[in-house]
Amino acid sequence: MNDSQTQSAYGLGRAARLNLAHEILTELGSGSRTLDAILASRFKHLEDALERRDRRDLEQRTRSVLLCYRRLLWWLKKVKLQPNMRTMLLADIVLNEKTNIPQLEKLCNGAHNRMSMLTKEEIASLKHLQDKEINHPDMGDGVKAECPQWAEAGLKQVFGDRFAEEMRALGNKPTTDYRVNTLHATRDKVKESLASQGFKTEETTLSPIGLRQIDARGPILSETDAFREGWIEIQDEGSQLLALIVGAKKGMQVVDFCAGAGGKSLAIAATMENSGHLVACDVHSKRLQRAKVRLKRAGVVNAERRHLESTYDKWVKKSRGKFDRVLIDAPCSGTGTWRRNPDSKWSKDETDLEELVALQKDILASASRLTKVGGRLIYATCSLLPQENEEQITAFLAENDSFKLLKACDVWKEQFDSPYPSINENYFRLSPAQNGCDGFFAAILEKL
Repeated sequence: MNDSQTQSAYGLGRAARLNLAHEILTELGSGSRTLDAILASRFKHLEDALERRDRRDLEQRTRSVLLCYRRLLWWLKKVKLQPNMRTMLLADIVLNEKTNIPQLEKLCNGAHNRMSMLTKEEIASLKHLQDKEINHPDMGDGVKAECPQWAEAGLKQVFGDRFAEEMRALGNKPTTDYRVNTLHATRDKVKESLASQGFKTEETTLSPIGLRQIDARGPILSETDAFREGWIEIQDEGSQLLALIVGAKKGMQVVDFCAGAGGKSLAIAATMENSGHLVACDVHSKRLQRAKVRLKRAGVVNAERRHLESTYDKWVKKSRGKFDRVLIDAPCSGTGTWRRNPDSKWSKDETDLEELVALQKDILASASRLTKVGGRLIYATCSLLPQENEEQITAFLAENDSFKLLKACDVWKEQFDSPYPSINENYFRLSPAQNGCDGFFAAILEKL
């Protein structure tokens, strides 16, 4: 059986995988679901037809288009080929895999489970891409760095001369990190348990409760003893650090205002040693429902889930000034997580950013009322853009003289023995290039 044939509906052949990659990218272009959601759905539907190498190839092929998105658009414009998911996929395998036109014509022959035949226009244009490299000297900085135009100015403002380095890191393969649930296990215990089932890990350098996966040759994670017993959660090291810098302690009253599925709530409950009162809030009831399952598996008993009707829910007014710690993990552009979600940077624009900034301002104004005198308000995002971070805090403090900014480096020393990992002493800022984790931002404010 040659490489272009199949053994089943989509089979194992290169041509069939290419066609399936085109279907996935086309669905992604419709904007209905994220790449991860589409891949998971396809893999489940074709579970019996696809082997591990097929899944790996499909994920790599679709991610390659997204990781080279702006450069591919540049090349398509240069060779005068209409940009769409089909032409971008074809250009990607010519530029990055060095596939020649005769090979491409065999893959795209219009047969069952194959991409349709190449048009004369496609052949003529793609010939100009043969023997070319994906990078070209005439490309601008933003194009070479694969930075969308709507975020380019803000990221250059933040990173300056490090812009290209930081953008490269945001295109690297993401790490897989686990947070140890200290309510039930130690890091050494979890590391040993995972190793016995084929998961090789190492201790994270910054988080004292984290493990980073090096290799996995055993069962899927959900089938390991550590996961079933609630000893671990998948959580990026940067996210773990944000939860720890909140400084929630035993007996405190704490609120996680944008809790979502409860990732940081779980970590905070552990630092509170399952005592005091933790309220996990969100306007999305389905996300909170997922948090219920996770909280139960982790053995958390001090947490309450509260569905908010809106940012200015009546409960917020009734609970004014009651909480020692208020965490706002605000909805944001997610620029710090582009290495995990490369499709997200191409699905947003300037209007989306403006709407997010307005929403963040409202959330800050509402949730800040929950903070008691002497308590702390922690504003955090997984964004690297100043509009969503430093500028939000500057504007908030200008309108709220009852809060003051605490130096993030001083707050770090309260919680950790290790050196402060951020360049900025006032704001806690992490990035893949500097810290080896996702990009995060946090500002710690105290109520006077």
